[in-house]
Amino acid sequence: MKFNFFSSLSFWVALFAIVLFFRLLGKRPALRNPLLLASSVLMILCLPGFTPLYLAGLLILTAFSYAVGHVLVGCLSQARPGPRRLIAVFGIFGILGFLAFYKYGFLRALLFGHSSRNGGPVSRVALMIGVSYFSFKMIHFVVESYRRKIDRPSFLNFLIYILFFLPFMSGPINRFNHFTEQVVGQTATSFKQDLASGGERIVHGLFKKFVLVQLVFPHVLGNHADALVSLTPGGALLGLYAYALYFYFDFSGYSDLAIGSARLMGFQLPENFDNPFLKRNIRDLWTNWHMSLTGWLVDYIYWPIVRKMRDATYFRQHPVVLSNVGMIITFIACGMWHGETINFLLWGAYHGLGISALTIYQRQKRKVQNPLLQRYFRSRASAVIGTIATFNFFSIGLALFVLDMAKLKNLVNILF
Repeated sequence: MKFNFFSSLSFWVALFAIVLFFRLLGKRPALRNPLLLASSVLMILCLPGFTPLYLAGLLILTAFSYAVGHVLVGCLSQARPGPRRLIAVFGIFGILGFLAFYKYGFLRALLFGHSSRNGGPVSRVALMIGVSYFSFKMIHFVVESYRRKIDRPSFLNFLIYILFFLPFMSGPINRFNHFTEQVVGQTATSFKQDLASGGERIVHGLFKKFVLVQLVFPHVLGNHADALVSLTPGGALLGLYAYALYFYFDFSGYSDLAIGSARLMGFQLPENFDNPFLKRNIRDLWTNWHMSLTGWLVDYIYWPIVRKMRDATYFRQHPVVLSNVGMIITFIACGMWHGETINFLLWGAYHGLGISALTIYQRQKRKVQNPLLQRYFRSRASAVIGTIATFNFFSIGLALFVLDMAKLKNLVNILF
């Protein structure tokens, strides 16, 4: 049986059966945890396109990640930093190699040759569903094991953490310690509370995905009946606004459904969206957009880069430059994660430069002595203008995300 998560009746029947059995087992981890693992494996195999061969590859990578973390918190926990760092780097690059193989077609072509045109091996290797999210969780586990922030975990709990089916496709990216505490029953809540909270989130998610998304989607830039070159600047801009709303309703709706469904089982997944389009600057927008991914990027890309660059005297003496370089690199990495073409890299650089410009602006703004300007900076009018400008900045940037370079050139000709 194959079905899509959250949009198929078969999924909801299976989910409620799992919730029923899971709740009947109560606080008996020896029984419910194997049930949770088996249910997750079966549900993942029901995803269209996810084959037993993919599952085998995922299990091998899971065992590899666990072994690296187990060594770091076990026999090498008291070892010198050098060997521990070497093991951690080896683990991270192994996971990244797996991720890159499925994310980037040019790597598969490099390994297999250019046989995809003839229906060869490359054409039969599709993007593995969920590969980005379970890879990020594995990297988190390895890094936190290296930092000695994870106690010796059981392999069963680690398998459940990686394979838990509800956030498997698109997050939220939950953290190992927080999730494992719930798996072993240390933060159990009553079913009445979970049903009320989870049910409300599910209703919100369904409304977003099956009402609001359907209203907005026909108006997104790529769905216009006219060719892109025939659009007016206003029509192109409205198409980008529609895309921004479409992405928000669709993605936050999925997050609501995953969070609400997990709550029915007694699990609290991290929040992923908090009204990002009501924020007054682009940094605040990103702090509240796909928060679990943003937090991961900050923890495992931005801060390691910034701490390393602080060793250079120039960057220690210029903290704003240090922060901006780290932010630009982080967002370029975010863009490269979303896709392998140049437009995704440009999209990442666009947001990195935008946040960097904001950092400089806010630093200069604090130096302004004029009381009238200071009063304006604190006013509601300033907040409203900032919110509108932020939404426009985000929406216009989506052109880099959704259009290839040829279409981008056409759009530039339209707008300018």
